[in-house]
Amino acid sequence: MHEEVPDINWNELQFLSWGEFKHTVPSILQLEVTRLGKLMGVFSGDTDLHNSVVRARFALKQFISCVERSQRDALEESSSAHLRTAIMNLSFPPRDLDAQTKETLSYVLDRLNYVYCRIGLIY
Repeated sequence: MHEEVPDINWNELQFLSWGEFKHTVPSILQLEVTRLGKLMGVFSGDTDLHNSVVRARFALKQFISCVERSQRDALEESSSAHLRTAIMNLSFPPRDLDAQTKETLSYVLDRLNYVYCRIGLIY
């Protein structure tokens, strides 16, 4: 009798070494820092969204710095907290945003979540 293996959508290619992570993530996230910087110029300095984007960009820069200077084989919890902070600051944008800004924020958030999900798969 042939037992069918359940489809768990797991692929070993999702795992990556610490060296690969450390080499690729800073440049990927620097693009998102740049994208957030451009968004900061779109909003008035006193809006909640502007402040959230500023906080997210700052936290993202801190996370990049942690990755670049880390000599360990895994990120410390305090390092990944910076990435979580960036994600949280971008997670609840106002509903009345224009379509392009919504799309940009959604894209940045998707990239940050992608990197965050890879942290648990570093070997």
